[in-house]
Amino acid sequence: MSYEGYNLLYNLFSLGIASMLFTTIFLFVARERVLPRYRMAVMVSGTVTAIAAYHYFRMFDSFNETFGPEAVEGVVYNVGYRYVDWFLTVPLLLVETVAVLALARAVQTKMLVRLVPAAALMIGLGYPGDAQLNVFYDGDASLWGLLSTIPFLYILYVLFVELGKSLDRQPAGVVKKIKELRLLLLATWGVYPIAFIASMNATGFDETSFVLREAGYTIADILAKCLFGLMIFTIARIKSAADDAEFEKSEYKEEVSK
Repeated sequence: MSYEGYNLLYNLFSLGIASMLFTTIFLFVARERVLPRYRMAVMVSGTVTAIAAYHYFRMFDSFNETFGPEAVEGVVYNVGYRYVDWFLTVPLLLVETVAVLALARAVQTKMLVRLVPAAALMIGLGYPGDAQLNVFYDGDASLWGLLSTIPFLYILYVLFVELGKSLDRQPAGVVKKIKELRLLLLATWGVYPIAFIASMNATGFDETSFVLREAGYTIADILAKCLFGLMIFTIARIKSAADDAEFEKSEYKEEVSK
């Protein structure tokens, strides 16, 4: 790998580790700044970034063993670390989105039994194509990408249509943030198929495709997990203030005094 490509990914992996690690610390320390009923959503957000931080350490090690100054001969970069990370964190991202709204238990259950399996299926179907596994259809990446898109579109339908029906009783500030969350998911999750397609037609190792894929995945991960988690925390704060006047008074003293 060229110096430029190696240096770019080295720095992006480092940024990914720092972002995930310190977002995790912040979310767990700050969970007391929301009412108890919303702390679970904040802790799930922190769990997402903690899982991602661990896997970014593993990806960083795999990257250095494959392309670093002391690369081990015969070692191949393990894209599986990303997919294990996504298999765990993508369903949890959807769990925290539903949990922070504090919907009726029946409504939450109805949402989650549709979203979580769809998220797991989306990740599971994308892995064979991205890892270029020669299983079924000669490892045709385009087929796996297409199959993975089906549950992705279903998730978007549930988030934009079904979840939208549950927002009418939410505070105006929460509705605005949920709409921003959905757009953030759409924008960041849209990067993954673009990065997937960038490496889809590569045979063997192609540096340009590899760098584009890993850079795209890493930037999208930071936005979809760290920024998303901080937005979940913001929603929890807004809902806490709307639910409890004493909380609002203690947490927003300057705003209330004005």
